[in-house]
Amino acid sequence: MIEFKPSPLFNDVSLGPPDCSAYWLVTQDGIRIRVGLWKAKIPNGTVFICPGYSEYIEKYGKTAKLFLDHGYTSVSLDWRGHGLADRLTSNRLLGHVETFSDYLKDFDAVIAWAQIFDLPKPWFVLGHSMGGAILLRNLHENKHFNAAAFSCPMWGIKLNPALRIFAYIYGNLARFLKLDKNFAPTRSEKGYFDECFEKNALTNDPDMWFYLIEQITKHPSLKLGGPSVRWVNSALKETFKLSKLPSPKIPCITFLAEDERIVDPARVHNRMKVWPNGILHFIQSARHEVLMEDIATQKYVVQEIVSFFKSN
Repeated sequence: MIEFKPSPLFNDVSLGPPDCSAYWLVTQDGIRIRVGLWKAKIPNGTVFICPGYSEYIEKYGKTAKLFLDHGYTSVSLDWRGHGLADRLTSNRLLGHVETFSDYLKDFDAVIAWAQIFDLPKPWFVLGHSMGGAILLRNLHENKHFNAAAFSCPMWGIKLNPALRIFAYIYGNLARFLKLDKNFAPTRSEKGYFDECFEKNALTNDPDMWFYLIEQITKHPSLKLGGPSVRWVNSALKETFKLSKLPSPKIPCITFLAEDERIVDPARVHNRMKVWPNGILHFIQSARHEVLMEDIATQKYVVQEIVSFFKSN
């Protein structure tokens, strides 16, 4: 039997369920990632949480606690280049990936671990932002999940047409010139939480904002800055390819924020129009991270997800 070595889980700042643990996993291409587990005593199933860009396991502690209130065990992970997983360049703050398909290897490793650990079924999955793009690709060959949920999925990146064309051309040129491991134009080592609350694109709720600030302040190893040129180029290519695919054959509920500034809402609307057994919820006044808004919004979103999962 494969042995999985324990890894840190900073539940002091995550505020997740007390029965928690984390493990190191090694992907098929030799990258070390981290998986986190919050257990329910008498589980109704397991929810796999796929985080977004610059996120990490601890960010979903409160979400896991809400799922626990409904009797669900929760799993999350650090994608390669994120959190405590192996960073892929010498600059730990540079968000980089060779190609978006590499993230699928991370998810495969988590599924293999979950099977060995015999996590309680049925299994469900939730993808936020970048995690939503990775999940959409994975679900085309779904063998494990009864239903899926998405939070402001990155099925497109919010750019004006001129910037989109520039990003494609510049990304291809930078790869040819071997400059694609530099920060993308206008991006730097500063991350989302280096700006002031009033200008942030993630949440309207100051309590959640400072909850997230405290996590990376106490544990700076979790922090990530802006993406590399290659990350942006690869993300644009992947989201374009995804837009041309049919919808997976799995029931799906998706949440889209009214004040969305990061992902392309049109791509979300277009996808959900053609998703059989798909439901789109529009969250008034919310920003990109609907699960990091005020507690009433968090509870509402989780309740809707759980009700949808139970019906499927």
